[in-house]
Amino acid sequence: MARRRRRRPAEPGDVAYEEATPQSGADDPPRRPPPGERTPPRRPPADNRPLWLLLLAVALYTCYLASSLILPIVLAGFIAMLLAPLMRRAPLRWLPRGVSALLLMAALLGTIGAVGTFLAAPAADWVRKVPFVMREAAPKLRAMVEPFEQATQARQSLGRLASEPVTPGERVVVQPPQPDLLDATPRVLGPVLAVILLGFSFLVYGDDLLRKLLELRPTRAQKTLTAGIVQQIQSDLSRYMLTISATSSVLGAATGLWLWYLGVPDPLLWGVLAAMLNLTPILGPLLMALMLALVGLSQFDTLGAAMLPAAGFLALNAVESQVLTPAVLGRTMRINPLAIILWLLLWGWLWGVAGLLVAVPMLVCLKIVAEAVDDWRAWARLLE
Repeated sequence: MARRRRRRPAEPGDVAYEEATPQSGADDPPRRPPPGERTPPRRPPADNRPLWLLLLAVALYTCYLASSLILPIVLAGFIAMLLAPLMRRAPLRWLPRGVSALLLMAALLGTIGAVGTFLAAPAADWVRKVPFVMREAAPKLRAMVEPFEQATQARQSLGRLASEPVTPGERVVVQPPQPDLLDATPRVLGPVLAVILLGFSFLVYGDDLLRKLLELRPTRAQKTLTAGIVQQIQSDLSRYMLTISATSSVLGAATGLWLWYLGVPDPLLWGVLAAMLNLTPILGPLLMALMLALVGLSQFDTLGAAMLPAAGFLALNAVESQVLTPAVLGRTMRINPLAIILWLLLWGWLWGVAGLLVAVPMLVCLKIVAEAVDDWRAWARLLE
């Protein structure tokens, strides 16, 4: 009878051993450490907020230090974004880009020049009358202050200045300052020409520059997101500025009619100035109300009549800002007034009057970008 041969157990290196032994991989359960061994603690994610704050501080300091270089670029960029949607409309879209950009820039400069030429004479007349207006308004302002606290330091200093004796025969002549036009012209003309040339260049070559920038984005999704943000900024910013300009023009016309009804000189000048200052929310209307109060004090005898120009303008501005503009724009472009005030103070401190002009468009662009980027949507809700 034949004896059965016993099989040798499989050893490492044999084919049978490799087939029978499961290989370690992703499907294996995680290895548990022995009871005496401790797992290393996970490192918390790095906090990049100090780095972002440092970068923000460096960016603001750069904007302050290089304002003469950065500000014309920013102004030209906003002009190009405002006019770019018009280049895609008929009949300009059928023309060469250079011709369309030239026509748009010529129309913009022609409108500004026509308004400036028409209002130059009355504006210069009022500038010459500013010292006399202040002198005529001073007694009425003093009468307004008297019912209040009379022991303030400003009131005491004003009383001391008013009580100083004047030498007999001495004559005080109030003469407005004479600006040095020859010295100021090059400093003003250079940035204006830079803005015009840069705006024209952005209109002509802006699409090619954007196309080349999109090629630097690594993925198709990032290219689509960047292109969508730029197009949305162009359309929404153009819509916002055109709407604000239209409502400000309505406010300026209503203000001019109100001042004409009251008999204030040069109502057209004040109407145009009201429309221009309304482009800077909150601070612009407050400055306009202050100027109208001074004009009323210099034109009318009684205190109640002197306050009518400023009071009427504030009422018209309240209707425009709370009813007319929100009805046209809707809630999509509404921004928190506190955010607007802080933003205006920041850029007014950095860039002066020009910073006040570009502050709100920059805030609108920032909100559009924050709404498009997932990680920034909390900031967009904060600005609403």
